[in-house]
Amino acid sequence: MPVVKLYANLRNLAGTKETSIPGPTVRAVLDELVQRYPPLGPVLLQDEGLRPHIIVTLNGHNVVDLSLATSDEDTVAVFPPIAGG
Repeated sequence: MPVVKLYANLRNLAGTKETSIPGPTVRAVLDELVQRYPPLGPVLLQDEGLRPHIIVTLNGHNVVDLSLATSDEDTVAVFPPIAGG
């Protein structure tokens, strides 16, 4: 199962910083993540895609296409919008 790592306030909403979630694609993993941790839904997803400024990586590479296949060895990281200066 892919490992999903959550950062910043997403950890607080889910109550965990890391979990294993099955899914054949990044989108399927995110959908299952929201099923397990409903408070993440409004923060992560909008219509058929990600909310603006949410960053998802697969093994350290930015994900643009949520239909990318995942494997048991993958790491999906999810970052909320980050501001600073």
